[in-house]
Amino acid sequence: MSVKLFFFLEIEIDSHPSVTMSSYPISIFIPAHVSLFFSPFLSSNPLKSGSTGAGITLSDGLTFTASSSKESLLTISGSEVHMEVANIIFNSLPFPIHVEAQTSLPLGSGFGLSGAVALGIISSAQTLFNLSFSPVDIVRMAHSADVSAGTGLGDVMSQSRGGVPIRVQPGGPGYGVLDEIPETTRIEYLSFNSMDTHTILSGDLSKLQSMGSKSLNSLLQNPSLDSLFDLGYKFTLETNFMTPIVEEAINTVRDYGGKATMAMLGETVISLETGLSDVGYAPNICEIYSPEKPLFEIN
Repeated sequence: MSVKLFFFLEIEIDSHPSVTMSSYPISIFIPAHVSLFFSPFLSSNPLKSGSTGAGITLSDGLTFTASSSKESLLTISGSEVHMEVANIIFNSLPFPIHVEAQTSLPLGSGFGLSGAVALGIISSAQTLFNLSFSPVDIVRMAHSADVSAGTGLGDVMSQSRGGVPIRVQPGGPGYGVLDEIPETTRIEYLSFNSMDTHTILSGDLSKLQSMGSKSLNSLLQNPSLDSLFDLGYKFTLETNFMTPIVEEAINTVRDYGGKATMAMLGETVISLETGLSDVGYAPNICEIYSPEKPLFEIN
């Protein structure tokens, strides 16, 4: 049968009722992604929608397992979770599936978890049911679902690559263009609360586009982690996204000589190396996620 996915992609899927399922345990890791500045671009075609900007993928993320089920279900760290991005994907799959994700990261705090959930569900279904999705198919589907749900614009493309991705052109596979900063180091982060991404992305985007474009041009002239964090901090100041508790933590780190900024979009402070620890905070500690090759080869 032909299944239409998010209005733009048709994939032939074997609809035989006795589907062959994987006999191997499923364990799929998708890294978190923190965007430090961005310019949103929206189109009627989800694949053309996206963002330019830059951020980092983290060695912290979500680990997915899956099993067949009478109805599709997502649980995160043992609790049933209802997410629009998951519902979009579940409705596009040929068979119901129960996907379980384990993570220590909070939802809605700027870690790109909706994009990770999208990639994780599709990858789990492909592995469990031996579906014929290519890496490009998976990223297209996940990107389009995240955009359609109003929960993300550039996370999926960044997570598909890993490292420190620079989103040079917006959009999913076939439209978006990525570059990277070839550096890796320790990362510290501290989350205080969540923010409503959908509300921010549904407002006037012209100011964000202008500030994000300037930040991107500056980073491309000096592509380094230090430059990325400095530009992220400047972007945070100009957008006025910082809450008092986030501003206090960032300024404390920077006054001590460290590099820190805010995760877009969440009430989360992220620092290079030991920035938060050096000034007395007890942060979560991870590294930049730097696989030997991209998780999903889309070029």
